Amino acid sequence: MTCCRRALLALVCGGLIASGFATTVKAHSGPDPVAHWYFTAETVADDVVSARLGPDAAIQGDPQLERNPRGSALRFDGQQDCLVVAAPAGAADHKYRPDEYLTVAAWVSVDSHHPNGWIASTLERDADAQRGWGLGYENGRFCFALSTVAADDGNGRLTTLRARSNFAPGKFYHVVGTFDGAEMRLYVNGELEAAAHDQAGPIYQPRNAAYVLGASADRDERVSHKGLIRDVAVYDLAATEKWVAGEFEHASELTELEPPEVADELSFVVSPYLQFVTQDRITVMWETSRPASSVVRFGQTGKLEKTISSDDAVTIHEIELSQLDPATPYYYQVETADDSGKTLCSPLLSFQTASGPDEPFAFGVLADMQYNPRVCKALSDQLWMQRPNFVIIPGDLTDTGPNKSHWTEHFFPGMQPLASRVAFFPVLGNHEQDSRHYYDYMSLPDPEYYYTFHYGNAQFFMLDSNREVREGSEQYKWLETQLRESTATWKFVSYHHPSYSSDEDDYGDLWQGERSTYGDERMRPLTTLYDRYGVDIVWNGHIHSYERTWPLRDNKVEEQHGTIYMITGGAGGQLETAGPVKPWFQNNVKHGHHYCLVSVNGRTLQFKAFDLQGRLFDYLAIEKRAAPTPTTPAAVASRP
Repeated sequence: MTCCRRALLALVCGGLIASGFATTVKAHSGPDPVAHWYFTAETVADDVVSARLGPDAAIQGDPQLERNPRGSALRFDGQQDCLVVAAPAGAADHKYRPDEYLTVAAWVSVDSHHPNGWIASTLERDADAQRGWGLGYENGRFCFALSTVAADDGNGRLTTLRARSNFAPGKFYHVVGTFDGAEMRLYVNGELEAAAHDQAGPIYQPRNAAYVLGASADRDERVSHKGLIRDVAVYDLAATEKWVAGEFEHASELTELEPPEVADELSFVVSPYLQFVTQDRITVMWETSRPASSVVRFGQTGKLEKTISSDDAVTIHEIELSQLDPATPYYYQVETADDSGKTLCSPLLSFQTASGPDEPFAFGVLADMQYNPRVCKALSDQLWMQRPNFVIIPGDLTDTGPNKSHWTEHFFPGMQPLASRVAFFPVLGNHEQDSRHYYDYMSLPDPEYYYTFHYGNAQFFMLDSNREVREGSEQYKWLETQLRESTATWKFVSYHHPSYSSDEDDYGDLWQGERSTYGDERMRPLTTLYDRYGVDIVWNGHIHSYERTWPLRDNKVEEQHGTIYMITGGAGGQLETAGPVKPWFQNNVKHGHHYCLVSVNGRTLQFKAFDLQGRLFDYLAIEKRAAPTPTTPAAVASRP
């Protein structure tokens, strides 16, 4: 970059990014941005934000315009609200995406308890593809991320600058990220907070990420902002420190605005839900906004004759009900009270203890809810209408596991009322990021990231595919022991990353002529255990589509005996597509959101898959002809 190019903004340090607040608008004397959005009653209308410069932005969700003593700003809900400037890699908007030099500036506030979000971005953050740029915050600190072609190691590598100190929730801040072709800088309220020389050359434009305000959104992940944005401006020049300081001073009175008061009332943050049901016990959990006591009243009728309670003041409540009768319906109600005497009480709810080995049962399969509580709820409501005994979830319950709001505002609302009536058994996906919230919200046998449970005449083996599973690893040895000792009629396994998949580009870009591994090769060592000990079905997620294999054994298709592998990642994540050719193992594949229902009666199994509209699109029946042995799988699969 030439010296005069880098210094161009220094000559116009008196310039002003035009304000969305009528009381602070002044004559503009600096360089024009390539794109600028500010939020007033005149610019926000009819599902579109009219830009001052550059392309208009389409409104998704229902962000609300709010007035304050300094003007107006747009409030984003941290879930569905965002503004889409352009779809991924849109040719029409190319001139509005800086490709060499960049300044992105915004006035923004962040609500309390929302640690991760993006203010403006065109950002792709897959593990093997990191491209673009984004201005946002992580764990209470503002950040600026960027990737360049020159730093590419095949797919790109992001550098993320983070501010030195945490922001105060609800307060307005002026946040600026700059890149001059050789140096990244992050400013907060006119002060330089961080700089790096890790990136150089042209900005690496993402292929699968939208250009958005109030979020980042690539093909399988969305991280949203919760709070206010007053305006956003994007330049194809790198601002100087003096210019940034001047821009902050023009509207510095915004920092004097006091955050709105938030009432600290006792309320349910997470409504009651059920964990780890067996024949004689079940765990009831819920979360409250304030520390409070825990009471569960329960019984076989609505009289709720029994009570279990704890006086410990906690926010995440966990009460185990024991000495229950098997295969029996129960009613329950939770009550919680804080130190001020305020009390909450849930509606009358119900559950049923686990069936015995000689009784029929049914369970649901849902995976990859991620950031889409609307789709998740539509599917979970349909599944609830089928009255399953329990549900298994093969990972990606949330989009960003460390972000608490993705649990409280995405996952749990999307699973109600199903989760209050039916226990669910999850495994970790990659989007959980092994976060503390997963372990706080789940009540599973130690070490929780792998475990087993029995239901009816079946045994389930739940694994963490983010950790090592090669031969000799902790999980491999544990699974081999469990399978060898199992006497269950049916053996089912679940983990997140699929051993077999025909996805178009996760395991090699088939549309670009690359070879595919047709699944996660890290998981293939486990298939030898399935062959040896007669595992019937393996359920996975990760790929946002549906796929079922033929019975497989020794990495080959079997006519009768073998393990069936299913991908059921259709509970909310952005949908993916199968590759252009049909691989050797594939029996059925389907593009679309979906849920599955499995019914077991003795040695007969029926499997059904339903789409978002409730239409049956796949059916499988298995009749076991012989008792399972360690050397001979005992399943015959047929499809009418």
